Formats: sequence, C-alpha cells, structure tokens
Amino acid sequence: RSEIMLDAASNVYVAACTKSPNFPTTAGAYDATLAGTQDACVFKMNSNLSALVFSTYLGGTLDDAAYGVKIGNNGDVYVTGGTTSNNFPTTAGVLHPAYLGGQADGFISVFNGTGTTLLRSTFLGTASFDQSYFIEYDSGNNIYVFGLTTGAYTVTGGVYINPNSAQFIHKINASLT
Repeated sequence: RSEIMLDAASNVYVAACTKSPNFPTTAGAYDATLAGTQDACVFKMNSNLSALVFSTYLGGTLDDAAYGVKIGNNGDVYVTGGTTSNNFPTTAGVLHPAYLGGQADGFISVFNGTGTTLLRSTFLGTASFDQSYFIEYDSGNNIYVFGLTTGAYTVTGGVYINPNSAQFIHKINASLT
C-alpha cells in the first residue's frame, strides 16, 4: 500500500516503504539511513519525473510503512502509516509520543516542504494492532486519518459508532495534540 499525490505544480509526492539500504535519498534529507528491516519512505519528484526533489526514510529499528500522503496548503507534507518500532520518531507534546504497544501502532508525521525536518509526529492506536491508511485535512487544518484496529479504540461522545467494528476515523488538530 502506498499513495501518490500531486501538488498545484504537478510535482509528484509518494508515501511507501522500502527494505533497501541504498534507497535514494537527497542531500539534507530528514533521515538518509535505513534504520530497521523496513522503513517508511517519503519522496517528491518534479512534474515530469526527471528529478528527485527530496527523499527521506522514516522509521525506527523494526518495520515501518507509510500508506498515505497529503500536501498541506502551506506546503507541509502529511504522512500516515503503521509501525512496529517502539522507537519510531515522534516529537514532544503530541497526543501519543510513546509507543502504545501491541503488534503495531498507526502514526501521523508532518514534514516541512523540503523533507528535511520532521515538524510533528505521533503514534495512534491502542495496545493491540493498529494501522492508519488514509490522511486528509480540512479548512481548519484539522487532520483526519482512516485506519483499522483490533483494539478498543477510544470514541468521543456524540459521534457515530459501530460497536465491535475494526475501522476508525480519527480527527486530530494540526499540532497533533
């Protein structure tokens, strides 16, 4: 699973995963080294696919994968996926800076537009198996992810719920708090 998005200039953004220790990264990339067996990867190519604009790994010491990508109005790059790494990179002050446990956690990570800085990053999920697959944002820059869980995902009051289902939609503010 991976996703391709285009920005207003038709530059191509991809969120995926790789097991390759020589996956092409760019100068100044947030992370230029494969950290685990499989890392998420995020990259941008120009509109005619003739040049790699930025490319970075994203992950911890186990398996990580990026499944969804969106380009924000301000040029930030929003990525979501899943990880089994308890040391997946997160940032201070977010909703879940520490691994939630279980087989896997979902994640949301936000890069600057050049892929050189991880601005915000949080785990998502329960103490069971969780993955987040699609990401979107609204006019207020709130972030929405769709995912699957085998755990008891926290549900806020006043929203639709289908008890014992495995799907979730999680809305979180732009600062991931």
